[in-house]
Amino acid sequence: MMKRLLLPISLCAAMLLLVHCELGNPVPDGRIRIKNDSQDREYNTLQVYAGGISFSLKPGETKLVPAHTTSISFRRDYKDYVRSYEVQCPDILGSGITIKLLDVHLNRMAGGCSTTSASKF
Repeated sequence: MMKRLLLPISLCAAMLLLVHCELGNPVPDGRIRIKNDSQDREYNTLQVYAGGISFSLKPGETKLVPAHTTSISFRRDYKDYVRSYEVQCPDILGSGITIKLLDVHLNRMAGGCSTTSASKF
């Protein structure tokens, strides 16, 4: 009986921890966080240029881009090709937002941001 109770309790605790980690670290108002949520085993590093700085994100990593950033470039190298995207965001964002590569690829971003260019070479 005790073993049956521990599994649901453990699952609930794990889910609460996951939700707390995601919600416990909100994006400041007017700011943009980039998140690499790739689950690929290879070719999973995301290169980003935003607000005058460039950085790489490995899977699971996030980075807050400089304040007042309106233009963001993404690049992901695969074995045989490269995908590159340009994103434009409004001068003033209301609440803070998180952008993931899938959001960029599908042009489904919050805050009025949109993909202005996508290429594969």
